[in-house]
Amino acid sequence: MTLQHPERSNPEPSPRRSRFNEHPRFFFADGTVIFLVEKNLYRVHRYFFERDSAIFASMFSLPTVAGERPEGEVIENPIILEGVNAVDFDRFLAVLYPINFATRDIGSAEEWTSVLSLASRWEFTSLRELAMQHLFLITSAVERIALGRRYDIPSWLGPAYAEVCERKEPLNLAEGRLLGLEDAICIGQVRHTIRYSSNLNRHHDSIVALVRDVFLSP
Repeated sequence: MTLQHPERSNPEPSPRRSRFNEHPRFFFADGTVIFLVEKNLYRVHRYFFERDSAIFASMFSLPTVAGERPEGEVIENPIILEGVNAVDFDRFLAVLYPINFATRDIGSAEEWTSVLSLASRWEFTSLRELAMQHLFLITSAVERIALGRRYDIPSWLGPAYAEVCERKEPLNLAEGRLLGLEDAICIGQVRHTIRYSSNLNRHHDSIVALVRDVFLSP
């Protein structure tokens, strides 16, 4: 929306400028689109969002109201990203704008999950794949189940369920909370079934088939 100002001889600073903060890293002088996330203003390059995201490409293609500047061109009328956490958006932009191309500004599972979340939400296909690649290497099987369920990564589920069901250690309390009651109970049942050789051929392929029937059947 456009903020209207009455005519005056000594204009005062825009309420947008006084109420919100320009991000210290992601407010570029040559940026072409302005986003507002929580109380932070970001001026970045529309090109990346339009090129890599079907959601933003569609949004930027919408016609504008005659006589009005498109949303996101000026600070007085930024594109408000509702429901987005500033920390998550900072991590997302850190991948788009790395300080050093030889290294990554982010590295933890929590940080890459922020990238995965927003890339999935906005259909940044290549960034989603990148986040998945990094998360696969640094997460446990239980974490991959939770992430696979939440962000629709079916290829992670079967192997991760099998790994949890075959391991020696039972689920701990934190893992049970992460997976939820239903999954925790089903994992316990599968583990009990494969515990004794008299109950099931304990060959890995048989366990994988059981996991598929219990967790992945329609």
